[in-house]
Amino acid sequence: MATQYTLQHAETDAELAACFELVQQLRPHLRSAQEFIDQVTTQSTQGYRLLVVWDGERPVAAAGYRRMDNLIYGAFIYIDDLVTDANERGRGHGEQLIEAVRDLARKQGCAQLVLDTGLANALAQRFYFRAGLLSRGLHFSMELQ
Repeated sequence: MATQYTLQHAETDAELAACFELVQQLRPHLRSAQEFIDQVTTQSTQGYRLLVVWDGERPVAAAGYRRMDNLIYGAFIYIDDLVTDANERGRGHGEQLIEAVRDLARKQGCAQLVLDTGLANALAQRFYFRAGLLSRGLHFSMELQ
């Protein structure tokens, strides 16, 4: 029998805690579920939400995103985090999440969907191109400590 996946936001601390190990695959600097919950709680004051593909109660992929406004794009959705469990890749979860976030962006009147990825992350870049995302610039940053 085929697995029934559901798409739902992680909103409670228990749901976020269930997502910790998944998100840690993308963000290995996170040390604990509580640190992750605290960070998501902080980011949620800035509009951050975590949309998750669930296999029952097990998260298999997630997209953390927020609606933003700036002079470059106007209203847009920024995807902070996009991760699929290493054992679940190739099953369409990433595409499903991008499509769902894109639809949410359109419903909110956004004209752009934006994300960043590392220059050395060639596999992710190939995936983003296949998903219809185009490279339009470089992201620069500076350590302040």
